[in-house]
Amino acid sequence: MKKKETKKGKKTRLQKNFQQTVLKFYRKKNVDEITINEVCKKLGVPRSSFYYHYKTIRDVIVEIENDFLRANKNALAAIKLTGDEKTDFVNCFDAVMTITKNNESLVRAFANERFDTKFLREWAKIISEGFSKEAGHRERVIAFLTIFGIGDYLNNGVSLNSFDSEAAYEAASRIYDIKAEFYSALTK
Repeated sequence: MKKKETKKGKKTRLQKNFQQTVLKFYRKKNVDEITINEVCKKLGVPRSSFYYHYKTIRDVIVEIENDFLRANKNALAAIKLTGDEKTDFVNCFDAVMTITKNNESLVRAFANERFDTKFLREWAKIISEGFSKEAGHRERVIAFLTIFGIGDYLNNGVSLNSFDSEAAYEAASRIYDIKAEFYSALTK
């Protein structure tokens, strides 16, 4: 049986529930330890419902990652660059933080608890491309500083809900200044 496409690529409520449930299990277990049976039991649905949308638990994990990365890419694409490097970076950081706050559980799972380097590289690539159309090495450094800034904040056990726009501006400014010092030291 072929998987039916939902209207305009929208996810069904059940798909979202599968994603949320798998993510909760993923925060406690390795992906290979999560069973379709336990996910379906938790949701109170038959296994056939899972197989209607997915083949494996890994497919759900990949879809979760891809949805998050796509949301970052879309948010960063919507930023109008001003030409002022620091202002553009602060705006980029703010967009990333908004997506991150809305997906804190996912970021904690993939960036902090699992430290999924493939996911982090893809996320950094999207951030750097969002910051600059050229997306060279300098922008990659900015992207990694942004991600590690977010990770450091999460490692301190603080919820991102307390991360308001003023805190985002201060954090973005600090990260930008670190980047500037780094490049200044390289050119000496």
